[in-house]
Amino acid sequence: MKTIGLGLEQLLGQKQLKKPAPNLGERELEVMKILWDQEVLSARDVLTLCGESSLSLSTVQSTLERLHRKELISRQKQGRHYVYRAIVSRSTIIGQLLGDIADQFSEGDIAPMISGFVSYVDQESARQNKSLLPDPILKSLQAAEDGHD
Repeated sequence: MKTIGLGLEQLLGQKQLKKPAPNLGERELEVMKILWDQEVLSARDVLTLCGESSLSLSTVQSTLERLHRKELISRQKQGRHYVYRAIVSRSTIIGQLLGDIADQFSEGDIAPMISGFVSYVDQESARQNKSLLPDPILKSLQAAEDGHD
């Protein structure tokens, strides 16, 4: 039945509804990165792996609760506490973000986004390669770019 529905949407020219990327705060993103790198962690484990020494266990627990309500992590009771695991992969969220950007800037057309990404990679690659060059060569390249030979 689901495949028939998708076929009808395509025939009628309707856009397939997709799930937008979740809004993640800075702390939520930090916790997600920790959970993506580890298998299963308790709130205390997450606190230990957080770089911020001013965080309390209750702050980490409330962050984990928010991520659980957003359906990004699962939790399972283990003794007197919960253990948490990421159930949405990093690549899934990146894909959702890229889809959101394509929708926002080019009505869902990904070609301009790919072109922009290639331009970005070219610029970053050139910048990184230039930083590896010896100073005399780098100065002559900069002079050539500025129109001075």
